[in-house]
Amino acid sequence: MATALELLRDRLMEDTVELSYDNIDGIPTLRVVLDSMGVDEDGLVVAEISNIPVEEDTKYGYYHFMCILANKLEDSQVSETLVNLNRINMETLLGAYSVITEAGTVVHKYVLRTQEEKAEETADAIYSCLVDIVSIINNDYDRVLSAIAE
Repeated sequence: MATALELLRDRLMEDTVELSYDNIDGIPTLRVVLDSMGVDEDGLVVAEISNIPVEEDTKYGYYHFMCILANKLEDSQVSETLVNLNRINMETLLGAYSVITEAGTVVHKYVLRTQEEKAEETADAIYSCLVDIVSIINNDYDRVLSAIAE
C-alpha cells in the first residue's frame, strides 16, 4: 500500500513537476523544485516534505515542509538577515522564515498535522498545504530575498 507521500509524488509527477523521492536519514522525503517564483517569475525554491515520526502520537501524522529560498549566506549576513526575516514573519500567513546558519540557507518552515486514517486523504491534505505554502512564498519571495543583509 502506498504512503501519503508516495501518492503525492505520483500526483505531482502527473503535473510534470520536477521532483525526487528519497529516504534521507531513514525519513521518507519528497523534494519538489518550484520555479517561476516572485514578481519577475525568475526565482527558484526547493521544497522538501518529510513525514516526521512521533512515537508518542500514532493517531496523527506530522509532515515537515522545508522550503529553501536562498543559499550561501556568509556568517556576517546572518544576524541582520534574521532581524529582517522576523519583520516578514510578523506578516506572513503560514509558517516562518529563518536561516539555517550552518548551511547559510534562507528557509521557510511549516509543520502540518494530519489524521493518519487514509493515505489518499492525507495526500490531499499535504497537497493543499503545499499549494498554500507555494502561494505564500511566491508573494513573499522578493521581500525575503531583499531581507538578506548585504
